[in-house]
Amino acid sequence: MIRMNLTLAIRAAHRTQNRCYSRASSKRWLDRQKQDFYTRESKLDNLRSRAGFKLAQLDDVYHVFHKSVPQRILDLGYAPGAWSQVARKRTHPDSIVLGVDILPCDPPFGVSSMQANILSKRTHQLIRQFFMEQIFMNDSQVESMARNDSDTEQQPQFPVNIILSDMYEPFPQLSPSLNNLTNMPYYRMSNTSGLNFKDHLNSIDLCDAALITAVDLLEPAGSFICKQFSGAETSLFEKRMKKVFDRVEITKPSASRDESKEIYFIGKKKKKNVDKLNVFC
Repeated sequence: MIRMNLTLAIRAAHRTQNRCYSRASSKRWLDRQKQDFYTRESKLDNLRSRAGFKLAQLDDVYHVFHKSVPQRILDLGYAPGAWSQVARKRTHPDSIVLGVDILPCDPPFGVSSMQANILSKRTHQLIRQFFMEQIFMNDSQVESMARNDSDTEQQPQFPVNIILSDMYEPFPQLSPSLNNLTNMPYYRMSNTSGLNFKDHLNSIDLCDAALITAVDLLEPAGSFICKQFSGAETSLFEKRMKKVFDRVEITKPSASRDESKEIYFIGKKKKKNVDKLNVFC
């Protein structure tokens, strides 16, 4: 009985210690946010997060967005929506921006959204159908094609001009009640475990998912921007990128914090007839 009580006491102390650590960590993050230049500027510019400045700086160098012609843009892991805001602002008024995220998030003005898992083949089908509805035909024709499998070959194979990916793994839900850090996408930019190796492997998986999406949906000559936490497998991902794009660059914009392990892959001019099996062999 004494041993059981001691075990329960140790567990309770451990839970209390974890809560104290979590609160201290959250306070440090909030304090850093208050002092951060880009965080303050994002509020002045009505951006939903400081991440918008990173995409803007990447576009200043690599010129992905164009005002002269409409573009079809897919933003993966788009919550809270800052990247979609930048894409909307920097492109032609008739451009189409679709944000996809596994987390619920109200889209910014002028942006469409889809709550879905990009790892699902069904999600790829829904994305293709969305762009078809917006551009190529009326809703009744799309529904007819969706019901008739024999018509799937008529669907435009590569309906997207630009794919953006700022994905990272959401926090696990540790309690049955709603938790703001899990369910409010505005805090999602801090969703890393603190374990560099784990963060890197999770990031590689999501980058591969984004690259598969590019193979499936991005038009030849299309552009791709993807965030990754650098590590041992970064060079392997770079090799996969070079099988898909004629030009591959790795960079880190000045809006990224110095201590951050994040890097950004830019793929320009997607190659024709990319073989998915060859990319990942």
